[in-house]
Amino acid sequence: IGIVFAVWGIDLSFTPRPMAAKVNGAEVPVEPVRRAYQEQVSRFQQAFRGDVPEEIANEIRRGVIEQFVSRELLQQRVVGTGYRVSDAALAEQVQSYEAFQVGGEFNMEAYRAALAGAGYTPSMFEAEQRRLLEVQQLQDAIVLSSFVTPDELARRVALERELREIEWVSLPLERFVADVEVSEADVEARYQENPERWMTPESVDLAYIMVELGALAAQVDVSEEDLRAYYESEVSREPERFLGLERRKAAHILLTGEDAEARIAALRARIEGGEDFATVAAEASEDPGSARQGGDLGWVERGMMVPAFEAALFAMEPGTVSEPVQSEFGWHLIRLEEVEQSGGATFEEARDELLAEYRSRQAEDRYYDDAEALATLAFESPDSLQPAAAALGYEIRTVADVTRQGGPGIAAQPAVLAAAWSEGVFDRRENSALVELDGDRVVVLRVSDYHAPEQRPLQDVATQIEEELRRERAAARVAELAADAETRLAAGEPVAEVAAAVSGDHVAGLTVVRDDVTAPPPVVSAAFAAPRPAGTPVINRTRGPNAEFVVRVLSATPGGMDLLRPEEQRQLRDRSRGARASQELQAYLEDMRQRADVTVFENALQ
Repeated sequence: IGIVFAVWGIDLSFTPRPMAAKVNGAEVPVEPVRRAYQEQVSRFQQAFRGDVPEEIANEIRRGVIEQFVSRELLQQRVVGTGYRVSDAALAEQVQSYEAFQVGGEFNMEAYRAALAGAGYTPSMFEAEQRRLLEVQQLQDAIVLSSFVTPDELARRVALERELREIEWVSLPLERFVADVEVSEADVEARYQENPERWMTPESVDLAYIMVELGALAAQVDVSEEDLRAYYESEVSREPERFLGLERRKAAHILLTGEDAEARIAALRARIEGGEDFATVAAEASEDPGSARQGGDLGWVERGMMVPAFEAALFAMEPGTVSEPVQSEFGWHLIRLEEVEQSGGATFEEARDELLAEYRSRQAEDRYYDDAEALATLAFESPDSLQPAAAALGYEIRTVADVTRQGGPGIAAQPAVLAAAWSEGVFDRRENSALVELDGDRVVVLRVSDYHAPEQRPLQDVATQIEEELRRERAAARVAELAADAETRLAAGEPVAEVAAAVSGDHVAGLTVVRDDVTAPPPVVSAAFAAPRPAGTPVINRTRGPNAEFVVRVLSATPGGMDLLRPEEQRQLRDRSRGARASQELQAYLEDMRQRADVTVFENALQ
């Protein structure tokens, strides 16, 4: 069910043109569809180690557009059929998110700070959540009304949990390979009958210049004074890293409104006069998330609160109450309960790490400058790497025998292969553009030599051909023996005698279920692919990767609900109901799609 809603979201940008689709007159903007399409294509590119075949790219494109069409249809349906979400339901949903909670309770400051960090305003986020909940109502109306009858469950368990008593003969291929005779004439005949099979793959030798941050960093000289100064600057910039992580347990009182400053000052006077902070917070604080806990905010780390609040909190001493603090949410009184420190490292403890980091940072400017210069020089002199190497002082390296499937060293990387066999580099013999290998290495490469496919000599492939012929002939012999075993088992001969007659192995008297792991998978598949025995055993023959099997099914016993534990019965009902709900939801979407006026613009994603 979740797959249907995988692309659900609210696109808050205004993109009038172009469109990916038009659904009942409503436009589906192309940009979010294009982003989703590109993300899926990128995943396929990693799997294919290069360009995605056109037919697969077309399928991805159509699938992504249809997902967005379904999303628009659902939104139109919830609006048209009057689904609505109350303010109370919306508030309950928003307050349930852990990201907006402090100490397990919703906190308004944490809520607004988290949204601001994500580029949302509360009104934007709440409008999105309201629309999501409306669609969820429609989904629930379909999904939660799905059911399966006891008879359906009984039929399902009878099939899924069926027991089959079986026995089988197995004929391992390797057992017969050694007995096969292959002559030199046989090998030569195979070599001659299909000579293109024995060609070397086309390959190229690559020349390249690499700019490597690690190599540049190793050249940086570092004095003890420089390293200590760097340590001090890092302590100031990132104190938690070296001084340890500091967190503070705090409570607060929040007041809002025009007279909040005066009222918060009056509350502070009461606390200074001896009243308990938690009691005053529970009585007067306007933060619904913390007031019930006496203002308790739990443990607070840097970055969790808005700047004004954080600055005041981390300047306090434990057990004290702050002066009134103003933030964008109102006026606060803050009480610091406790301070906790952990971690950290002295200069000596962090010296090796600091040295590597300092060198890397010092080398970064040169790394980016050299990379940019390399790209420019290689472009200006596309027929050679020598000008770039001479200008920058880099050596030209080589890697040989790079096929379209890969090669040693950098040629194992998909980005290098894509560049090496591209039109510009391979066909026109030009320098490549800058190719990024990882976060801190880039290369420019060119083809220095090309090796066309060549006929491999017979002596180089004779062993491979001989092994191929042995296995083919052994497989043919195994097939003959399996056919003989099948005839004998069908005639009722004992499985042990049949196995001995065909030089195979056997197993007898084993009861299996469909997901059995005690028998080889091909045997289990063959056992349940065979018809149920009707008084007479049934024979089925199958082939595995390295063996053939002849299976005799002696009996079949339907599964029964009484054989399942209560927990298994519950899981079965849930799975069956979930499958039915998914089918009904998909049918609902398909019906909407058929009734809708939909125009798809696939070219918009080109």
